[in-house]
Amino acid sequence: GNILFNLVDNAVKYSKDAPEIRISTRNQPGLVLVEVADKGIGMHKEDLRNIFERFFRIHTGNVHDVKGFGLGLHYVAGMMRAHGGKVRVESSWGKGSTFTLEFPSLNET
Repeated sequence: GNILFNLVDNAVKYSKDAPEIRISTRNQPGLVLVEVADKGIGMHKEDLRNIFERFFRIHTGNVHDVKGFGLGLHYVAGMMRAHGGKVRVESSWGKGSTFTLEFPSLNET
């Protein structure tokens, strides 16, 4: 619950206009994937390697009122590790971001 909340909360906070967020799920062999995609401000390539670090905040350009302490994505990454999974991100500045949660599947089908 809190993992997904943090990703959706960030998608809302980093959207310039009315947020457009897509949440989807799919199965891969041995994995259950949950994707949270937005059309927000996105991130620069050089920021991507640091976004899961504690207290890291991206430079938001014209979005001046983004509140937070830089703990949400650090929490997401830690919780995913605790559950045997991981989180990935793809993003382009000005085009949005897609976060993919990779959970180990409990049963092989």
